[in-house]
Amino acid sequence: MQAYAVYRNDHRASASHVARQHARAAGILYLVTHATSVLAVVAYGAGFVAAGVTLEFGLAIGCAGTGVLLWNLLRASGPVRAATFAALRAVEAAVILAGALPMLAMMWSHETSGPVAELASAMHTASFLLGQGLVISVNTSVLGWLLWDSRAVPRALAALGVGGGGLVLISNLCQLWGVIPLNGPIAGGAALPVFAFELWFAIFLIARGLRTPQEPVGAR
Repeated sequence: MQAYAVYRNDHRASASHVARQHARAAGILYLVTHATSVLAVVAYGAGFVAAGVTLEFGLAIGCAGTGVLLWNLLRASGPVRAATFAALRAVEAAVILAGALPMLAMMWSHETSGPVAELASAMHTASFLLGQGLVISVNTSVLGWLLWDSRAVPRALAALGVGGGGLVLISNLCQLWGVIPLNGPIAGGAALPVFAFELWFAIFLIARGLRTPQEPVGAR
């Protein structure tokens, strides 16, 4: 009986260590998505298309990775919502890669100006609105809702995810329908809460990890 108790304690400690490592990896990947998304915009703006495509490839991998890791960490607290988040993260990654394809084709065709370049740029902008706008707004709201119910993070952080995701959804629908300018200052301001949520969440995952269902709320 004593040996079984020791085994159970060792198993729990090992599982906790693995969960901690997965949380840290998810936090690092969130920071990777922030860095690559910003640097990709800079690279494209400076005419470094190959660098921009490479960075967006890294961005897509980061999105998919956070989906898988957080699904594994949160599925016990909400299996449907955790799976929904992971699936939407995969969709987001696919749309990002789809947006990079016309940029790659433009580079290989050596058409850096004219109708071909304009079409490639328009398709890339459309993928940004769809993937890093509409899709991310929904998956952020789903994640915030799950974090709120599971109490895996501070309530303020979870609420920021739900509210920020909703605000981005409204903003991008307004851009889609021409109510506000595409990628203008209003859209930029509406995206700030999600940016803050992901940054805070990344730091929390790296520094502390997620609270487990058995762990008291005040423990972290």
